[in-house]
Amino acid sequence: MLLGGQNFSQHRPWIVAVALLSILSGVWFVVAGLGKAVWPGGSSLPGFTFGIVGGLIILFEFLLWPRKYFRTWRVGQTKAWMRAHIWLGLLTAPLLVLHSGFNWGGSLSTVLLVLLFIVVASGVWGLILQQLLPERMLHEIPAETIHSQIDQVMKQFTHEAERLVNATCGYTDGELECEEAGELAGVGFMTLGAVRSAGKVQGKVLVTRVPQAPIPGAEPLRDFFDKVVEPYLHGGKATGSPLQVPMQAATIFADMRTKLVPEAHSALNALEDLCSQRRQLDRQQRLHFWLHNWLLIHLPLSVALVVLMFVHVWVALKYW
Repeated sequence: MLLGGQNFSQHRPWIVAVALLSILSGVWFVVAGLGKAVWPGGSSLPGFTFGIVGGLIILFEFLLWPRKYFRTWRVGQTKAWMRAHIWLGLLTAPLLVLHSGFNWGGSLSTVLLVLLFIVVASGVWGLILQQLLPERMLHEIPAETIHSQIDQVMKQFTHEAERLVNATCGYTDGELECEEAGELAGVGFMTLGAVRSAGKVQGKVLVTRVPQAPIPGAEPLRDFFDKVVEPYLHGGKATGSPLQVPMQAATIFADMRTKLVPEAHSALNALEDLCSQRRQLDRQQRLHFWLHNWLLIHLPLSVALVVLMFVHVWVALKYW
């Protein structure tokens, strides 16, 4: 969820409320502790109140998961839940620290506080990433597509590239030649890099002319495609191909141009464009990982925090 720009006005009331509640809680805690040898603990009136409120907030925070999973539930807008999740989650830190009376207590209390700090810190880290990475993806990855469809998109790109190379260098399979050559001869061009299966064209689209007959002297293009381009389009950065580095890719394609007749350069340019889009999609996968990997810490530790919180309540009531 974005905090800046036009969205800030929606977060301002939450920021003010959390700041005021934190200050008032701190004042109550200090006033209650004046003249006493130790700060108020969890069994004092302010400590008990902070513990109850903090525990209820943690339960509310955890309800965001079923609220997002069961989207048919009409219990407020998801954005409103997210705003409450962010700012009330931050409020739990001062409330539960005051509940502890600045005392780590026993092993269970210590584990709970450590878990609380990690959960809050991971949530803040995720929020920071959500402010930075989507904008970077928007500006640095014009070929961005739906993350779950990247593999399918690259299969499509690879197939289009193979068809172009076959039309430029000649077909090696008679049946394939009859089928595809007849299809391409009817239009005289083909579109590469368009995510047509998604119902909306995304990224950079290249329309290139298709030769009506194989180009003499273009044979090196097929070997270059089979050994260098096709493995990279198919496997991306996992192949360790030098094409994943823009400067090295530019050098490789520039060298290849010297080995091809000028008539085949348009096909080579199309392959270079597809490799560029492969690099962008690889970068999208990396940024997508960073955009979501914090949940691998945040969610399971949140579950552990809720479970241990109930244990803490049971132990506290048992020995109170």
